[in-house]
Amino acid sequence: MKHFWMAALMLAACVETGQAGTDWVLASVDGAAVDYTATLSLAEPGRVVGQAPCNRYFADVTRDGAAFKLGMIGTTRMACLQIKGEAAFFQTLQGIETAEETAAQLVLTGAGHQMVFMPATQ
Repeated sequence: MKHFWMAALMLAACVETGQAGTDWVLASVDGAAVDYTATLSLAEPGRVVGQAPCNRYFADVTRDGAAFKLGMIGTTRMACLQIKGEAAFFQTLQGIETAEETAAQLVLTGAGHQMVFMPATQ
């Protein structure tokens, strides 16, 4: 349990200190706008952190050119009204294989899905 709380504290610190250009907000999945808020931060090399529809999450990430592969995703455990959307969000995110990043958007694709993120406002 001690490790869980330390990971949660580290996650909160990473989310709060994200660097400009590395924080993204989910705009669409498979071409459809989402009706919840989810974020993704690439501020820390080798790590992804963010806010899913309900819970904060974190994972190791391996990037090599366009290749993008997440390790096991860890999360906090809070319930909310968007819990079904959260399960779909994590399932799609876990299947991502490539990332195309520009200043205007981050497009993640894999397992037949596409997630489009827009820059977070500072």
